[in-house]
Amino acid sequence: MKGRLAKIVRDPPRWRAKLVAVLSLALVASGGGCFLDDAGGSYYGRVVVPRAQEFRWSDGGLPRVFDPARAAAPPDTDAVRALYEGLTDYDPRTLAVVPADAARWEASRDARVWTFYLRDDARWSNGEPVTAQDYLRSWQRTLRLGEDAPHFSLLNNLIAGDARSLRGDTQPKPNDAQSATGSEANANTNATANAPESRVANGATHGESRLAVEALGDHVLRLSLRRPDPNLPALLAHPIFRPVHDAPAAQAGRGEASPAGAPQPNDGVPTPPVAGGALVTNGAFRLGEATDERVVLERAPNYWDAARVALERVRFVGARDAEGALAAYRAGEVDAVTNVNVEPTGLKLLASYKDFRRATFGALTYYDFNATRPPFDDVRVRLALALAIDRGRLSEDTLEGSTVPAENFLPAEPREEKERDAKSEDGLTKADDLRRDEAKSDDTKAGGESKQAAEGDGAAKLTFDPDRARRLLAEAGYPGGYGFPRVRLLVNRNDQHRQVAETIKEMWQDVLGVETDLQLKSWDEYETRLRAGEYDVAKRSLLMQTTDEEANMLAMFSPERFAFGAGGATDAQGAAASPQPAGGAPRRAAAENSPPRVVPEILDEPQALREVPAIPVYFASSFALVKPYVGGFDANLLEAYSLKRVRLDVGWQPPRKEPTAVVGFGRR
Repeated sequence: MKGRLAKIVRDPPRWRAKLVAVLSLALVASGGGCFLDDAGGSYYGRVVVPRAQEFRWSDGGLPRVFDPARAAAPPDTDAVRALYEGLTDYDPRTLAVVPADAARWEASRDARVWTFYLRDDARWSNGEPVTAQDYLRSWQRTLRLGEDAPHFSLLNNLIAGDARSLRGDTQPKPNDAQSATGSEANANTNATANAPESRVANGATHGESRLAVEALGDHVLRLSLRRPDPNLPALLAHPIFRPVHDAPAAQAGRGEASPAGAPQPNDGVPTPPVAGGALVTNGAFRLGEATDERVVLERAPNYWDAARVALERVRFVGARDAEGALAAYRAGEVDAVTNVNVEPTGLKLLASYKDFRRATFGALTYYDFNATRPPFDDVRVRLALALAIDRGRLSEDTLEGSTVPAENFLPAEPREEKERDAKSEDGLTKADDLRRDEAKSDDTKAGGESKQAAEGDGAAKLTFDPDRARRLLAEAGYPGGYGFPRVRLLVNRNDQHRQVAETIKEMWQDVLGVETDLQLKSWDEYETRLRAGEYDVAKRSLLMQTTDEEANMLAMFSPERFAFGAGGATDAQGAAASPQPAGGAPRRAAAENSPPRVVPEILDEPQALREVPAIPVYFASSFALVKPYVGGFDANLLEAYSLKRVRLDVGWQPPRKEPTAVVGFGRR
């Protein structure tokens, strides 16, 4: 990996270590904050109501990449969402899929062929119509960019023919010195520190691959998928699927510089010009100014839904560090602060303010099983280890309430919304049933006795259940943990991950009698062992990019994640097993030279809860400060902010205090 993404990954902002001290000093110095008198101390900082529809946003820095294919993380992706529009979009409050450039769409009954109908009034900022050819050309460009497009693997299902899947590591690369709540799983609040790894293609080169996408005229786009996906419109809402304008050939190969001076790759592919010309976009906003000091977006008059866009201008406000961002907010100089990481102490200081927001974020930390060798090829063993973890106590005590316990692999809200949407489309419901039947059939072909034995033990949630955990482990041949080999738990060196791993180690010992060797490694060694399959259980993280269920499942559980080291070790654990109990519960033999097991493809969450290829541990939380006069700036599980519906209430007044009734010498 190279270029800006490598710098993002290796040089996270220096906000985290200072934040608690900053908040403490700010509150002490100001006596709890400097507020308008009539605001009654309810808000963190001064509430200065603006006179115009100009939204000032501190989003962890200034956007530097204005290319949908190359934007990796906020604030770049936030700017891209405002500047460009795709076929579909998310409702920012519910994450329900809504029409965007496509006014409507339809799917075949098996959800493999999708047809999108572009609206006639979709326009580029220069007045030209947006066409189906623009989408086809832009997606082909992304395919050619390959690893220079950070979320390249999301195109996987659109690749024609038998080209191998595009595979990428779902792990953001952390900084080993990160603090407890500064882990990669909390990447939402410092996403620039945790940009996902570049995706690479296996097998066919990018030039040899092609997309199964056709432009049927100017306003009809047809997609033929390799696998059924009833949730494809949700996937297409991701910024990587948003089109770029067909820049003139003279601009295409210049490798023009971004405002920050970072050269764009001279790859012979049309690149949106940033310097030396206006950026042509098709979203609700256009780029007004982009320099080292400021980035300003302006309302796009040619946008098809411009009449409903309230903001005239969006100003991204850069800050040197967290102290600067918080100081600007307290002074009333910015309207919202996002993309910051708040330590548990800081949470307690901010929690009482009405303008402080906290939400669940779709960044999952999970423990992945190496299911290619025994005893972890037995679903009863995997389920027992999952049910022996008290996630509530882990999040509340070990992590001081800064995370959300994860008893599922996907956060509940998007799944519930998605299922409601699917039920409203007759073809989608049947396609979903078809896909799950196919997955179940694959399970039967690849399964063994352990799967059949656990058929009735499927879980709707992986809730803490010590009694059931002990029963399952005994059924698998390890009553009380006797005969169970020591678990090699691989974790990258990080204070939070160490604390979590030590707590889980204790839980496995207390509930199941299973002993664990905690292997804390530097990032490079951790990654090497992960790729070589030298682990039994490994800490991993997923920063969810979409609500598309299949895309998230494949990102976590692609069978290819074992390709580097399946069956590479000569014994089950590389360590001595615990003594066999007297009386003889059978000890599982280590398959020294047995071929690696076939790991079925996991395509949906119900299948993941049956197979238990991993243990979900916790979701991250996102934090923001938003002035009370700001409306429509909605947080969601993807942190996919939309500026199209943000409106500033220029007539906002603080709520009146309730009068206090005085009775005698007392108050009530």
